[in-house]
Amino acid sequence: MSPTEPQPGHRVVIRYTDDGSPTDAVGSVVAVTERDVSVETKRGRVTIPRGAILLVHELPPAPTRPGALHRIVSAEDLQRIAANTWLPEDSAWLHADNLRAEERDEPAAVQAGWLLRANGGVTNRANSALPLSDPGMPPEAALELVTAWFAARDQPPAFLIHSSAGTTELAPACAAIAGRFRDAGLVPSKPTLVMTAAAREIAADAGRPVEAAPAGLEIVEHEEPHAVHFEAWGRPVGSPGYEAYRALVRGPESRTFFSAIARDAEGSTSLVGVVRLAMSQKWAVISDLVVAPAFRRRGAGRALVRAAAAGAAVRGVRSALVQVEAGNEASLALMAALGFTEHHRYWHARVAG
Repeated sequence: MSPTEPQPGHRVVIRYTDDGSPTDAVGSVVAVTERDVSVETKRGRVTIPRGAILLVHELPPAPTRPGALHRIVSAEDLQRIAANTWLPEDSAWLHADNLRAEERDEPAAVQAGWLLRANGGVTNRANSALPLSDPGMPPEAALELVTAWFAARDQPPAFLIHSSAGTTELAPACAAIAGRFRDAGLVPSKPTLVMTAAAREIAADAGRPVEAAPAGLEIVEHEEPHAVHFEAWGRPVGSPGYEAYRALVRGPESRTFFSAIARDAEGSTSLVGVVRLAMSQKWAVISDLVVAPAFRRRGAGRALVRAAAAGAAVRGVRSALVQVEAGNEASLALMAALGFTEHHRYWHARVAG
């Protein structure tokens, strides 16, 4: 995803010429066509011809309250950001306006409501409906459409539901449907914590140089994941689900990978760990952290997360998030020690068994 190409749902400032004079439009992109870009601003909707655009600069989501940037964003914005970095090709926005556009044989232009994602069952995040806002129809009708959408793909319906920022209570769009899950045979999982921090603070880590790594280890950045990375992630080349997982990992344009490499006395190397850094809307999503069992609790994971945070900071990204299952005590302790704090939680609601 190009940082200069407007994307629906993103917050931007667009400098353009209006009757020969440069002016700015600041707000959220609501529609993009070959001819123009529409931005919802505080003064109303502005439609800008592409030929008049001089510059597009992506902005982080609008703050919801005073405070540090990584704490004042809404849970809905963070869920959208995380979804942008783990988005399968087969995805769609469930919204009444899109259904009406489909009836008129027009393209769906609204990126609001519920985000539907299917990836052949590979990973929960890529095979679930994510309610972010009102889909413009009764919850019962939306739930029925989600069930039909997944059935067309030979998959059971599934949801990713989340709390509001700073609480464990479900966000409004999720609370509106959660009471209907039991009748649909859906059971929630244990929670996953979404934790946030300032990227530069994680990279600094109490003043230690970011280049520092445990003795005998080297941190290396890669533009593309290699076969050894997929083996570490439990998806070796040629295994079931490898291609689907590979598409997810490599999906966003703004992503990179960091490896921890061990070098022995003879000079041969081996992979100790890997982490993925993906960026969307001026946020860094640090994920897919794996460390070889023999090197856990020895600093490799810490060095990898710090390297990813530093990689984000040098690219002008100020805020970072990680997603850690509540039962993963080792990862929670690591992230907390680095400076991440809980922002909100989410659960997967799936068919039991």
